[in-house]
Parts: sequence; C-alpha cells; structure tokens
Amino acid sequence: MRKPALLISIFFALLVGCQSSQPPPPPPPFPVQTRPATGEAPAESLTVLASTLNVRVEPSTSGAIVAKVSRGDRVTVLKREGAWSRIQTSAGDIGWVSSEHIGKASKSAGHGRSRSGCPPDREFAFENTPTPSFSQEGAHGLVVVEAGVDTEGHIRSTRVVSNSTGDPSLATRAENELKTAKFIAPIRNCVPRAFIYTYKRSF
Repeated sequence: MRKPALLISIFFALLVGCQSSQPPPPPPPFPVQTRPATGEAPAESLTVLASTLNVRVEPSTSGAIVAKVSRGDRVTVLKREGAWSRIQTSAGDIGWVSSEHIGKASKSAGHGRSRSGCPPDREFAFENTPTPSFSQEGAHGLVVVEAGVDTEGHIRSTRVVSNSTGDPSLATRAENELKTAKFIAPIRNCVPRAFIYTYKRSF
C-alpha cells in the first residue's frame, strides 16, 4: 500500500531537481564603454571653416595634397597631433589638415538674420586662407606674425612677433603670405568686430 506514496515522492523529487538545474536568468543589459586606441581621439564630426582647405598626406605644409574640402563640408576627425588633425572626408579621403580651419558649425554660420533683424553672434572665419610659398633653401624655424583685421575682414596691419629662423626675409615672406588672406569678421551683440589674428609659419 505504500508503493504509490513512494512513487509520488520520487516523482516530486525529480521535478524539483529538474527545476533547480535550470540556468539562472541572464543579467539585465548594460551599456558597453569603449576606449580609443592610444594616440587616437574619439571620432568627431566637424565643419570646414576655410573657403578651401588642402588635405595633406602628412601633418606638414610641405606634405602632398591628397584632396581638397570647402567651407561647410563635414569631416570626421580621427586623430589630433599638435596643430594638425587627421581627418576623413565625406568622399572617404583620409589625410591631415590644420586644426584651426575646422570646428563646430554655429547656428550663425550662414548670413541669415535673427527674428529681430540682428545677425546672431559668430566666430571669425576664413574667406581666403593664407597662401604659403615653398622653398627647400634657406634657414629653418618658426615665424609668428600678428595681423590687425577690420570689421570687413581686411588685413590693415601686420607685425612680426617672433622669428626663430634668424632670416628677416623669411619674416617678410610670412607677412606677405598672411596678407593674401581674407576673413569674415566675428559678430558680437549684432555688430561686426575687428580682431587680431596670429599666423604661425614654419620654414
């Protein structure tokens, strides 16, 4: 008479054992954090600020040009190295550009006006970038030139701040290069502002 009860007990024990052998439920999902490789910056999408910007094979003004981008083009920054950024264009070209000619586009990047008719604040931008002249001869070093820019974006004066080359003719060359630039003046509180631009030229 005790056999049915014994069978029921065995069946109940097997059932409990099967339930306890099931794997625990998976933990809730959580965000995965990734870190860029050493020396690499997180990819960042920026806008070209210069009217035309050369993309070079190496971070140097003497590097071969692999592509050109224009003001308003979007580029992806892959790496930063000093005053240079390694970027990828929307066409897939990869190379180096001067970091000062790319940045975040402000809402005032266009020439539109706010609802009150007042142009919104904006930073300065290049209409034409300085045109360097290249030569393998002569001294080497860094020339720093300051330019006084008026409210219409024209350079009204230049001043050599430093010249580590020791060659006055290279300072003159840097000044002449800077004078080929044309700017779009910044706006503050609805008014275009004159400003000082610093040009650093390596020889």
